[in-house]
Amino acid sequence: MAITHFVPEVWAATILSILDKNLVFAGSPCVNRNYEGEISAFGDTVHIATVADVSIVDYAKDTDLSVQTLTDDELQLLIDQAKAFAFEIDDIDMRQVRNGGGLMAEAARRAAFGLRDKADQHVRDRMLTGATNTLGLIDASSTSTNVYDQLLVPAAVKLDEANVPTEGRFIVVPPSVYGKLMLDARFIKANESGTGALHNGVVGDAAGFRILKANNATKASATVAGTYATKVFTATSGNPFGQDLVGQTISTKKVTAVNAAGTTVTFSASVSLTSSIVLPTRQAVVAGSSIATSYAEQISKVEAFRPEKRFADALKGLHLYGSKVVRPEALVAAAVKTS
Repeated sequence: MAITHFVPEVWAATILSILDKNLVFAGSPCVNRNYEGEISAFGDTVHIATVADVSIVDYAKDTDLSVQTLTDDELQLLIDQAKAFAFEIDDIDMRQVRNGGGLMAEAARRAAFGLRDKADQHVRDRMLTGATNTLGLIDASSTSTNVYDQLLVPAAVKLDEANVPTEGRFIVVPPSVYGKLMLDARFIKANESGTGALHNGVVGDAAGFRILKANNATKASATVAGTYATKVFTATSGNPFGQDLVGQTISTKKVTAVNAAGTTVTFSASVSLTSSIVLPTRQAVVAGSSIATSYAEQISKVEAFRPEKRFADALKGLHLYGSKVVRPEALVAAAVKTS
């Protein structure tokens, strides 16, 4: 395959199309792209202007109104994520494969799926960190109806109390939590007539939510070591603690609380930890509305090239993106124990 057969703009459009069709946390209906604008480089900033609430006053006949001077503020959506890929296919391999062009297309598709996973994990973590509404740990290991009773309904109530619009609400659950819902007759009945054309992980509707399923809703286990002489200690970046720790005993002291973001743990008494803590895998759930989180992305560059010292066709690309929780009250975070 000659290098002239590669059109970077076409590959960029193809990869971005695959991304759009498969994003869950970073896709519709979980985020908005109101401020995407022009992104050309890592470190770009999207400026989001906000205006203070307008005061509502009593009106008295023949009395001048007091005119309010509105104040504004600015949130910044920083394009702080830059992910890249680069691969090559040797001319001999291309020649020996029955459909060499299909091989390159499959490689590009896999690159797009890899970018999708990174973007989804990024937005998931921003949502979990930014949510101001939390439900703590929900134990559905032996009672599957707890997912409906202690997760879906309370999450809807939290959003109602925060005056979040009922239209377009979503909840993202991992497969194990979806499996619990499949055992609940209320969920089956609500979706027995079908949900139409489902896409981007959508698996049904219940309690006013569009329900999406995603493997990225599961936070991986990790290990953190260190000595902590206070009741509260902080996880290392990228290895947040799970709500699953609540109630467990570590170094003879019971864990009494874990914040929603999983960044701090509170013990029943001061504790000094000299050995590693194994952080459990837990099922992270996020519910809310697209008004809560803004996401912006751009396939900045896709280049086809011939490596100087190889007989091969190669493709490399750069994905720029960032997200910002602009309405934290429109998100609910929880952890679910399923086994």
